[in-house]
Amino acid sequence: MHPTQETLCELQWNPETERIEIAFRLSLADEERLIKEANSTLSKSGEHSPETATGEKSRVDLKPQQLAFGRHMTFANDDACLPAPKLENAAKYRWVGRREEGIHVWWFAEYEVSKPKDGKVVPPSHVRCDLFVDTARNTVHPGGHGPHDAFQNTFVILGHPVPVSAVITPREPVAELKWPD
Repeated sequence: MHPTQETLCELQWNPETERIEIAFRLSLADEERLIKEANSTLSKSGEHSPETATGEKSRVDLKPQQLAFGRHMTFANDDACLPAPKLENAAKYRWVGRREEGIHVWWFAEYEVSKPKDGKVVPPSHVRCDLFVDTARNTVHPGGHGPHDAFQNTFVILGHPVPVSAVITPREPVAELKWPD
């Protein structure tokens, strides 16, 4: 048996708020690890707020969950979907709350899409998620072979008549998001 980790993320585009509504399910153990990692990053940097373009501190304090999202999940309108600076990206997430469900927990958030110069906001076409990449790289595998896809992040796009999903693995960290028309 190989160690496996998985998440489930439901995404829905809200055209009224111009935000992605996110319901993200992960294990309680993974939640604990992410919160610990985020709190460590926040305390080391001494920053709980991202800087604005002018270098001033933003007045919005970041919650550890926002930093976890900002560090591990990036949305973009190109297939490269490069990782965004974590504090800047984290500030785009609005934490809504959490709900425990057995050995899992659901995190609820909204992601604010950047407004383009032409003013017409569209939902991002791609997502990058590297939530368990470090774990996959550092996992010792039976038989001594190298890392493999020891994790899977499944993104389900809501609003379609039939569910549409995209899967992210260490080998394929970016997926296309197919929003309903």
